[in-house]
Amino acid sequence: MVWLGLGKEPAEGEKSPSQVAGILVLAAIMLFALIEASRILNFTLMADLIYEFIIFAGQVLMGLVILALGIYLANLAYSTVMASNSSQAKILAQAARISILVFSGAVALRHMGLADEIINLAFGLLLGAIAVAIALAFGLGGREIAAQEIERWLRSLR
Repeated sequence: MVWLGLGKEPAEGEKSPSQVAGILVLAAIMLFALIEASRILNFTLMADLIYEFIIFAGQVLMGLVILALGIYLANLAYSTVMASNSSQAKILAQAARISILVFSGAVALRHMGLADEIINLAFGLLLGAIAVAIALAFGLGGREIAAQEIERWLRSLR
């Protein structure tokens, strides 16, 4: 829990996690009170605007939670692959970390409702570009060298 900042006393001028949570809860209560006050005063447009802001803030907060979970899982996958002591462990660990970070970032942005079509298009184009690059490199670039390289990879994984 120390890596979250929960296992130590906050330094001078820093807020503890419970103080930050208290401030967030107070802000949420004030926003709900502001919605009800706006409805009582017949400011329905303002009440609807604040309501939409609360929904968007909740989506952003959930997106940040998804991203934080993705960072944790990426680091966990990196350390697990590095512990395998394979000859290709460093490359595979970095590939796993980057893949998980890209995927969790895309899921977080999609959950936030930011640029759904752009994320779908970018994700599809990225996977397609990787597939075409691998096919060209191994197919046209030199079949014999590619076969030797694959054989060496398989021997190193055993």
